[in-house]
Formats: sequence, C-alpha cells, structure tokens
Amino acid sequence: MTKKQVVFADRLTNVSVHNGLVRIDLASFANATQDKDGKPAIQFEVTHQLVMPLDGFAAAVSAQENVLKELAAMEQRRRDAAAAPKAEATKAAN
Repeated sequence: MTKKQVVFADRLTNVSVHNGLVRIDLASFANATQDKDGKPAIQFEVTHQLVMPLDGFAAAVSAQENVLKELAAMEQRRRDAAAAPKAEATKAAN
C-alpha cells in the first residue's frame, strides 16, 4: 500500500497550461519583510508543483466550487441563526 503524502501550501502562486497539462505552483510563507515604502510585505516560496491533465483540473475546480457553495450556505445559516434572537426581541418589544 502506498503511503499518502500530505503537502501544505499557504497559496497558489501560478497556474499555467502547457501541452495539455495544468501546472500549479504551491507556495508557503517564507518571510515577512517591508517593501520600499516601509509597508509589511509577505514573501512566499514555491515548494511544490502540482501537474494535472485538463480533465482532472476541471473536476478539481468543480469540487472546489461545490465546497465554496457549502461554505456560503453554512455562513448564511449562521447569520440567520444569529439574527433570529434579534428579530424575536424586536417582535416582543412591539
């Protein structure tokens, strides 16, 4: 049995398509510095590259869209639950 490798990335830094393959650069936090104006600047370092066929990439994007929809629905339910006591208090006061 092959052991699953876990790769952590803080963000994607580049996505490109070449010869029918999607290449995704995965980066992790490397350093916090300041830019030339003295503002905070975060530097990331590419640690891995994920290479996928186009159909696999399309399926991955679809799965991510589904997760985003679920997260939005969860957030809406949380907001509705938080607003319910306020609405009940307003009704009771009138």
